[in-house]
Amino acid sequence: MKFGGSSVADAERILSAAEIVRQRTDRRPVVVVSALAGVTDLLEQALDAAREGQLDTLEPLLSDLERRHRWALVGCIENATGRHHAGLEMDRLFDDLRQRLRSMRILGEGTPRARDAVLAFGESLSSRIVAAAFCDRGLRAVWVDARDVMLTDDRFGAAAPQPERVRQACAALVRPLLAEGQVPVLGGFIGASRSGETTTLGRGGSDTSAAILGLALDADEIQIWTDVDGLMSADPRLVPAARTLPRVTFAEAAELALYGARVLHPHSIEPAVLRQIPVRVLNAQRPAGPGTLIVGERSPEDAPVAVVSKGPVALVRLLSRRVPMDPSVPLRVLEACANEGIVPHLVLVSGTTVTLVLSHGERPEALESLASEARIETDNDRVLACVVGVGPDGERGLRARVLAELAALEPDVIALGASAGSIVAVLKQDVLARSLRHLHRRLCEGESSR
Repeated sequence: MKFGGSSVADAERILSAAEIVRQRTDRRPVVVVSALAGVTDLLEQALDAAREGQLDTLEPLLSDLERRHRWALVGCIENATGRHHAGLEMDRLFDDLRQRLRSMRILGEGTPRARDAVLAFGESLSSRIVAAAFCDRGLRAVWVDARDVMLTDDRFGAAAPQPERVRQACAALVRPLLAEGQVPVLGGFIGASRSGETTTLGRGGSDTSAAILGLALDADEIQIWTDVDGLMSADPRLVPAARTLPRVTFAEAAELALYGARVLHPHSIEPAVLRQIPVRVLNAQRPAGPGTLIVGERSPEDAPVAVVSKGPVALVRLLSRRVPMDPSVPLRVLEACANEGIVPHLVLVSGTTVTLVLSHGERPEALESLASEARIETDNDRVLACVVGVGPDGERGLRARVLAELAALEPDVIALGASAGSIVAVLKQDVLARSLRHLHRRLCEGESSR
């Protein structure tokens, strides 16, 4: 059971999480928690202030961090002894945090290793508060240092868990607690390298932590508790008729994440795919809801799943001055992107043109070296609109229907077959909301059948 930052944002949410866990103790839960909502962002601001020597900025940030955690602690732990012990541990952690930031301020630099050590404080603090609050409410909770279990490589800032080592650590540290009827509580997002140094798994890493632990423990189910009812058929801010999707596949969930749905990180559920462990996305504020179940396969009649969007993006076209185009041009375009760490959303190649769809503001400088061979045109203020769930085993004629609906929107580009389960179009940004509502009405609400 993973609780995101919004689900442990304050004392009230932590107590709600305790009740959710209490109702599921017969399933032997392992609890993973994110930092309190917004805390990781505050820690990053503190890191920047420390590196730049801005003491007048750093101190208010640290005061805000400490105040938020002490309010949470006081609000969710009634027992004076338990609150005192948790407070002493919090004192120790904040002393350590201040010392690390002081060292960074004096040295004026922050290595990836040092940044990870500071960013880990968010989950270290929240997991201790949550474990103490659970105990205060009568749950047999026990705090487990995630760095003893989530063993990773040493790529600081984006560390990769080592599943077999995590499995061994879980066998030694977590399974015995479950066998005794206890509820292990760990911080997500953080781990430790082979040398024992603190690492982080990158943003969205708490979901990854939950999935890796689920894999290591052969869990029946991985639950992601957040502040929405599940994965949606569209962004409800743009499409009021959007509905919760009761069931999607692993591949579709990843597509939804890649193309704009923000409930899950694109790679977070990959470990669960390896063992076909169901993942359920649930709303911690409405725990009785069914949420969205993510599984290996789904029924064809459920297609299409959703219409989602991502942007802003830019459409960059390289139109060859020769016909046909020199066959080395597409390769050099991709090399230019790779050399600058740019991953295009789409790449389309014809006999005369290379078309790239890039995130707003991204454009490899090396493309200018191709100006003698190709005219470069850029259209900004574009967005990606994606219909997810158009798999080859879906409804007969579905792809043709989706293509027809997208074509009616007069897109710059339509990409069919870029993935097995989606069709993507590049649209002008000012028509996005209207276009998504049209697609949702025609494809997800059944209007086209009337």
